[in-house]
Order: sequence, then C-alpha cells, then structure tokens
Amino acid sequence: MTRHWIGIALAGLISCVFAASFPAMAWIRAQQGHSKQYTSEIQSLAVRREPADPLADALARGGKIYRHYCRICHGEEGKGDGFNSYNIEPPPRNLTDDDFWQQTTDERAYYAVSQGGGSVGKSVMMPAWGHTLTDRQIRDVITFVRALAGQPTALAAPSSAPHGKTP
Repeated sequence: MTRHWIGIALAGLISCVFAASFPAMAWIRAQQGHSKQYTSEIQSLAVRREPADPLADALARGGKIYRHYCRICHGEEGKGDGFNSYNIEPPPRNLTDDDFWQQTTDERAYYAVSQGGGSVGKSVMMPAWGHTLTDRQIRDVITFVRALAGQPTALAAPSSAPHGKTP
C-alpha cells in the first residue's frame, strides 16, 4: 500500500515540476535578453521601411506571372516569338507593337486574358486565364506587358461592362 502512495506522490511531484518549468524558462529567457517579441515571416513582410510603390509591385508580380504563363507563346520580350509560337496559327500577337496598344484599352486586354482571344474577336488559340488567374493578377500582367511595350501603365480595375460591349 505504501508503494501505491509513493507512486502517486511521485507523479504529482513530476507534474508540479513540469508545470513550474514554463514560467521558469520564460524568466530565464528574459534574464538573457530574449524577451523581445518574435514576428512571423508574414508580419515582417507587412512592415516596410520605405514607402510602397504600387507600380513597381504590380510590375514585379505581373512579370513573374507573364514568365510563367505567357512567355511560352509571346516570348521573353513580348514580340510573339516564344518557343510555342511556331506551332500556333495564327501566331501570337506582338505585344510590343505601338499600333496594337493605340487601338486596345486595358479593359479589352483584360477580357482577352480572362476570357481568351476569341472573346474579343481575336485568335481562339489564346486560352482563357480567368479561372487560373485572379483579377489582380490579370491587371498586373497587363501592366507588365504595357511596360514591355513602353506604353503608359494604369493600375485601374476594368469596368464591369460586358465583354461583348468593349471597343
């Protein structure tokens, strides 16, 4: 019977020591100068030391998306000479052509990317990326492509007009 009570007392003692170790460890860390709050990687990204540049951010995001999804057909510099361009008829558009951008609005480009080339009366070989890319990603790609062409960029969202009614 004594052994039973010794086991219970020993288990209780171990539990108390274990529970007391947490505040003790916090006190030791504070004494060693480790009392600062640690921020997660996401929190550290949210804190900026310099003013945000929405255009630079959009160009960086758009460039990454362009290189992943568009470069294979439109080419590294947007000239329609990508690896896959030789297998597509009609060939992909030269996105650096000034005449193209003079006749195209960001809204029309948005619908061409999101709904596919056929949605704006162009090649049906241009796939619809609207189920793959978010609205913001599509706008970022348009901003990046305009920059490739040396055209002024706008960060405005497309209007909600139906895609068949765009110029």
